[in-house]
Amino acid sequence: MNKQRGSAFLLVLVALALGSMLITPTMQYIYTGLNETKISREQMIKQNTADSALEYALWQLKYNVDGITTDLSENNPSSTSVININGIEVPITTEISPSPESGDEQFVFPASQSGIHITAAMSILPPRWSKSGQKAYLTHMIVVYNYGTSAVHLKSIFESLHPDLMYVPGSFDGPSVTVTNTNAGDHWELLFGFDQPLPKIEPKQTLVFTFTAWTKKDMGDYEFSGSGWVEYAAFSETIQETYSGTSGPSSVGLYDITIEVGGYTLLVNMGITDTGDVVIRSYQIE
Repeated sequence: MNKQRGSAFLLVLVALALGSMLITPTMQYIYTGLNETKISREQMIKQNTADSALEYALWQLKYNVDGITTDLSENNPSSTSVININGIEVPITTEISPSPESGDEQFVFPASQSGIHITAAMSILPPRWSKSGQKAYLTHMIVVYNYGTSAVHLKSIFESLHPDLMYVPGSFDGPSVTVTNTNAGDHWELLFGFDQPLPKIEPKQTLVFTFTAWTKKDMGDYEFSGSGWVEYAAFSETIQETYSGTSGPSSVGLYDITIEVGGYTLLVNMGITDTGDVVIRSYQIE
């Protein structure tokens, strides 16, 4: 009987020892899990708050609430407002993002902006003639400039040629591409899809690409134009079409929106078209 009691006592001691060994890490695990849940919940609240603030900023710009688009100008390029969302005071800064311009064949680019920002422009240079004088060759020069603070990988360039122009195969000068030349009825459309590794534009860096098109049309004072876009980081930037190096400001009103919630920062570049449509051009979280 005493032996049985002794054995039972030993079993109890072993169980207590094992229990003490398991309880501490289990409690630590539960505590860590609760902390992670709390952190995840706080991050989710910050993200939802920032997204709500962005919706407010877009609505404010689209409908000129509080006269924001009227008040913003070259002399007053920035506006900051504070709104309360989920019990959090959220500052929203809205700034004019300058459009690309050029003059005398020299491109003038806007100052550096936070986040991802690309501007693109195209010049169709004066023609040069074939030896027989039957064809005029026109060089299309596409200039892409990164005026943001983050590096960007280019994915593709699209160009809709003037109806009287034909692409010269193999004339693209730039990183390795796959060229798709499609007949769209009255004109040709070019898609230059960059091969891997994708070309990368560092902040404040400019990349220049050229290709050649030809025509049999009598030039005289005739001017050609084209249109297209540059695709990067899942966004596309409309090319400002030009001839002989002349260009005007973009027809899209561009704005930079900065939203800060604690250590969570949302950077958005957006535009408003002539028809009032809102276009998100880039979206970045820091």
